[in-house]
Amino acid sequence: MTMMTITLTCQFSAGQVDVALNETCRIITGCLKPTPLQMLHPLAGIAPPDVRRSVAKLETDQRHPMHNYTPVPQRLKRRRGFNKTVAPIDGEASRARRDLWRSRSLLPSPFVPLLESLPPGHDLPRRVWQSLNRLRTQVGRSKDNRSRWGFAGGADLGCECGAAVQMMSHLIACPLCPETCSREDLMSASGRALAVAAYWADIV
Repeated sequence: MTMMTITLTCQFSAGQVDVALNETCRIITGCLKPTPLQMLHPLAGIAPPDVRRSVAKLETDQRHPMHNYTPVPQRLKRRRGFNKTVAPIDGEASRARRDLWRSRSLLPSPFVPLLESLPPGHDLPRRVWQSLNRLRTQVGRSKDNRSRWGFAGGADLGCECGAAVQMMSHLIACPLCPETCSREDLMSASGRALAVAAYWADIV
């Protein structure tokens, strides 16, 4: 087996893990498949897989299977094992992941903090938590999104309140809902945001 074959095999396996992790994040958050991954991971409280792979802590973390591992002498210069490609870090691995995650983030503001823990609202009933996250990402089953995804079939895109188009951004201020909220409210899961999420839970 050539080095190129080994490299491609490792990349393919990592890609399969990424797909499984992303699907798990969708299950955790209730987000739909079109949701951008950069929004999906913060809502699930899980650092992106590329960030997690970039942070290694071999010498100081006793839980790591390669802790105190002494590599065998390298005979082929072109071979690059795990110890050669990932540098150890000083301090806590969780902090390094958060710092790297934030440095790579292109999230809109405001958004939930980039932490390896579930954001506010995670203890809500499932349907409200799901609705809250879809309103946070603006990726839900509003009429304009369903039309863009090919599910509307030429139906009227207007909201029942009289708005020209029913968009996700409109739902948080729609007069049909007894309460309205801001994007900041959605991110902090304020009482107003929870009322809005509960109202639209069967729609989005």
